[in-house]
Amino acid sequence: MKNLFVKLLFIAVLGFGQIQLNAQTSAPDLGSQVDESSIHENNSMNPCVTEACYEIIENRCKENLKHLKTVQSIHSGIVSLEWPLRAADSLTDCSFYRVSAYVDQNTASGSFQDFNCGMNTYDGHRGTDISTWPYNYLKMDHKLVEVIAAAPGMIIDKHDGEFDKNCATNTMMPNYVVVQHADGSRALYLHMKKNSLTAKAIGESLITGEFIGIVGSSGNSSGPHLHFEVWAGATVASRIDPFKGSCNTLNAASWWTNQKIYKETAIVKVSTNTTDIVIPACPATEIPNESNVFQIPFQGPGLPAGFAKFYIFLRDEISGLIADISILNPDGTVFTNWTYTSAADSKTRIQGWSKKLPTNPGKYTFKAIYNGITCVSQFEITLPVQTKTEKVNSDFMIYQNPFSDFLKLQLIEFDQPINYQIISQNGKLISGSIWPKGQKEIILDLFGLPAGTYFLKLNGKHGSKVKLFIKI
Repeated sequence: MKNLFVKLLFIAVLGFGQIQLNAQTSAPDLGSQVDESSIHENNSMNPCVTEACYEIIENRCKENLKHLKTVQSIHSGIVSLEWPLRAADSLTDCSFYRVSAYVDQNTASGSFQDFNCGMNTYDGHRGTDISTWPYNYLKMDHKLVEVIAAAPGMIIDKHDGEFDKNCATNTMMPNYVVVQHADGSRALYLHMKKNSLTAKAIGESLITGEFIGIVGSSGNSSGPHLHFEVWAGATVASRIDPFKGSCNTLNAASWWTNQKIYKETAIVKVSTNTTDIVIPACPATEIPNESNVFQIPFQGPGLPAGFAKFYIFLRDEISGLIADISILNPDGTVFTNWTYTSAADSKTRIQGWSKKLPTNPGKYTFKAIYNGITCVSQFEITLPVQTKTEKVNSDFMIYQNPFSDFLKLQLIEFDQPINYQIISQNGKLISGSIWPKGQKEIILDLFGLPAGTYFLKLNGKHGSKVKLFIKI
């Protein structure tokens, strides 16, 4: 009875039948966490802006202002700031950043505290570090996150040409822009990608939202991020913290037009992948192994036949919070669903699952909800492309499928001459030959063929037939 069931199952797969898995009941599924330990952050022993860097920037701004023919008139009041990052048009993630460090409000050496009385900062940090995430080097390489002017003003200093893939302590300057606002305050935009800065020169004006550069890792940076710092005056001693909070000892009011919440707990991305994500050591670029098209039968490296990887990316994770995750059929009904419960608080988490793909062709939706925020992506199931002809008179059967060494083929109808081809899942021709004239059956010795899923294509006088086989 068991053998009969297995045989019927493979017949259904070989015929690309329209059998679809029934929707499964939502149940907890822990999955597996992607190791992000190779990602490092700056700290008090390795600050992203050194005292020497501050001194250079202060002096350069002072000298530049001396030589500028047009100097802004200073107006009273507090400038209103917008968020200094935006996604490039080609980026489709639900979000793209995380705050890795706020301004340190505790002036005592060896102690630190942020504006909200929390610990998301480090001793002596004077700005707000906004890191791109996930895949910060991939985002940098492809210019996917842009630095933009938080407020209108004039460029009073600009520096470019520095190496932009730093990971640890160094003495290099960052690529940066300093903008002076109408109220005399200044905004510093540091660590940008080499040769990505605005073409505008020192002395020219920017409007709110205007492009400044691309997030990078230049200067004393441990990874791609924007160090955004605001001074009320002309020196670092006049720094403020743009966030209002009960532990902000520098200024009472918020400088943001709309201040973001302290912890932006959210799901920032979902993805479908052919195999595991690879996050190498800094500064190598991450390898997501993402795909939004899966051709059935699908075989992902290191995965069971017919399975793919499904990932969710959580920011400011909260212990006990539940993520509702589902794969939706093309008509919006549930193909399968499950839940994930956060076991601990964390700044970031990438959680993944191996799940069996649908077999019916069409566009499916991968959806996750976390902290009331929904993030979706779509993927498509396709079947192998077959040659279209006015009539196909060739057909054949495959025996012992799956097989280990020898594969038997039998012709049902055929028009001579006929040749056959063995094709890999990614479309690469592995081998082929002419079918011996007059023979109805042949046996192929495929001992040296690696285990996996393949296609056997039969080409006859009037067309072609394609069937899959599995080597075990």
